[in-house]
Amino acid sequence: MSSDLVGRLTKWFIDEGFEVKKLSGPPQLKVVWGLDTYTPPPLKVNIKVFQPTHGGDKVVFLLGVSVAPEHRSALGKLEVNEKIRFSSKLLRTITCVCNDCATALQPNPVDLQAITVAKPLYISEIEDKGKPIVMGTIARLINSFLAIISTFNEEFPEAFRKGRGGTATTHI
Repeated sequence: MSSDLVGRLTKWFIDEGFEVKKLSGPPQLKVVWGLDTYTPPPLKVNIKVFQPTHGGDKVVFLLGVSVAPEHRSALGKLEVNEKIRFSSKLLRTITCVCNDCATALQPNPVDLQAITVAKPLYISEIEDKGKPIVMGTIARLINSFLAIISTFNEEFPEAFRKGRGGTATTHI
């Protein structure tokens, strides 16, 4: 069943213009299989899709976002309470976009370097609902990415102007 599912997911992504590669993640990411996908232009967002070794009845869709150096610098100038307020606003915004996603601020809300947003789907859901549930999940993660960018740029417009016109890059 796994290779059939991987084949179908790969086909769906390619049909939608995604770039798809085999996931070669860090060793601590224990997976049965994984895909490294990039959405088609103009917004090229990297989303990892994998079946974890534990919880093998699920497929996880994972967005990882690194905070741009310009925004890290701006965050570094804030007082601790202001950093906590910003991190809380960011989490609230992401939760409004994807209320059933698991979101983490890494390494912590005061020293924000990266944001991960994960949405697991049960394999049975994918089997039952097919391509629409997969693409809907991808859309929610892309919207989460846009919400992250917007929150940073709203809070730190001067860093946006100094930087490369963005706030973050996808990672992991």
